[in-house]
Amino acid sequence: MSFIKNFSKDTIAYGLGKGIKKFLGFLLLPFYTRALTPSDYGILDSLGTFIFFIAVILNMGLDSASGFYYFQPKEEKEKGRILFTVFVLRLATIIPAVILSFFASDISRLLFKSDNYTNVVLISCLLLPLNVITSEQELIYRFNRKPWKYNILTILRAVVNIGAGVALVVNLQWGVFGAQLASLISSLVVVVFSFLFYTRNKYTYQFSYTWAKKLLKYGLPLVLGGLAVWIYQVSDRYFLLYYKNLEDIGYYSIGSTFSQPLGLINTAVQMSWGILFYEIYNKEDSEKSESKKAISGLVKYYIILSCIISLFLSVFAFEIVETVTTPEYLPGIIVIPLLLFSAIIAQLIEIIGVGITLSEKTIYFTYILVVSGLVNFGLNFIFVPMLSYYGAALTTIIAYFVNLTLTYKIAQRYFPAGYDTINLIILFALFLIIATTVPLFEIYEIFFFPIYFKIAILFLGLALPFLFGFINLTQIKKLLIRK
Repeated sequence: MSFIKNFSKDTIAYGLGKGIKKFLGFLLLPFYTRALTPSDYGILDSLGTFIFFIAVILNMGLDSASGFYYFQPKEEKEKGRILFTVFVLRLATIIPAVILSFFASDISRLLFKSDNYTNVVLISCLLLPLNVITSEQELIYRFNRKPWKYNILTILRAVVNIGAGVALVVNLQWGVFGAQLASLISSLVVVVFSFLFYTRNKYTYQFSYTWAKKLLKYGLPLVLGGLAVWIYQVSDRYFLLYYKNLEDIGYYSIGSTFSQPLGLINTAVQMSWGILFYEIYNKEDSEKSESKKAISGLVKYYIILSCIISLFLSVFAFEIVETVTTPEYLPGIIVIPLLLFSAIIAQLIEIIGVGITLSEKTIYFTYILVVSGLVNFGLNFIFVPMLSYYGAALTTIIAYFVNLTLTYKIAQRYFPAGYDTINLIILFALFLIIATTVPLFEIYEIFFFPIYFKIAILFLGLALPFLFGFINLTQIKKLLIRK
C-alpha cells in the first residue's frame, strides 16, 4: 500500500479513537460549565499550564529520543530494552513530583495569591508522574502501530474521567478540586490498565545504561526547547493572570476547548505520519524521492482539510458554544479561529521539521523555539494589557508563524521537499481572514450572520481550493482509489 493509504488508514483509526474520547469528554462540558464559573476554568487552565511546565522538564525529551532510536535495532529484544530503559527513567519522575507536593501551599500562594487551592495544587503535583508515564505508554502503541488497542485505552480514560467528574464536581460539588481529582483517577486507571493489557509484554526487563546515555544525550537538549514551547504556547495565561483576571483566562480556556476538534486530527496525524515516514525513509536510496513526495503531499492535503474544518468551527462558534455551555461563556468564541489556525501551523511545524530531525541537529529546534518564545513573551507585554485574552491569542499565532518560517528555512537545507509554498500561504490566509471575521462581528454586535449566510460562507470555503487550483476532482478521485 502507498504511504498516503497507510497514513490515511492509521490516521482514521487514531482519529476515531481520539474523536470518541473527545466526544465523551465534551459530554462533561454542559455539566462543568453549569457547576463551574469562568473563573474556576481559569484556575484549572492555570494549573494545567503549571503541570505542562514541570512535565517538560521531567520528560527530558524522551518522547522524541525514543521515537528516533526505537526503529534502529532489528531485534525485538533490543527494542524492548530501549522501551524498558525509557520506562525506568519515567518512573524516576515520581521523586521530584513528591518533593514538589510538599510545597503545594507555597505554589498556591504564588499562582493565586491565596492558599485556598493548596489541595488542588497537591493533586496537580501527583498528576505529573502519571502524565509522563502515560505518554510513555502511548508511544508503545504508536511504535507497534496498534491504533485500535490504543483507542481502547483512550476511551477508557474518557469514560472514567466522565464518571469521576460527574460524581465529584456535579454531585458532590467539589469544584476545581473534584475536577483535578477526576483527572488523577482516570490517569491512574489508564496507566495500570495499559501495563496489564498490552505494554508489559513489550519490555525486555533490562535497564541499559548505554541506551540511557544515548536517549538523554538526544533528549536533554530538547528540554530548553520544550520550555520555549511552554513560553510561546501557554505562558500567556500568566500574563492574563497578572494583567487581567481568572475570568479572562476562563474565556480563553473555553475558546481553547472548542478548538480541540482540530487537535484530534493533529494528534492522529502525529501518531501515524512519523512512524510511516521513517519506515519509507529508511528503506529508500540516497535520493529519498518517495519520502519527499510523501511529505509535500501530506502538507498540501493537511492544509486544505484542516482549514475547512477550522472555518466550520469558527463560523458556527456562536451556535456551538451557546448550545453546549451557557451565555456566560460566549465571549470566548472570538479566540477560537486564532487558536484553530495556530494549531494548523503547529502541526505543519511538526511535519516540515522532519528535515532537522533527520540531520540529528536537534539543537536547531531549541534555537527556533527560543526565538519564538521570546517573540511571544515580548508581544504579550503589548497585546495582553490592550486586548486581554484576544491579545493572548494573537501573540500565539504570530509566534507560531515565526517558528514555522524558521523551521521551513532550516529544514529545507537538510531535506529539500517541494512544497507549493506561495499558493498554500494564500489559501491559508483567505481561510484565516474569513474565519476570524464572523465571531468578532457577532460578539461585538457589528453584524449577526443568519444561518443561511453562514452555510454560504462554508460552501465558499469548500470551493476555494478548487477555485485557485490547489486541488481538483481528478486528484481527489486518484487519492481515494489509489492502491
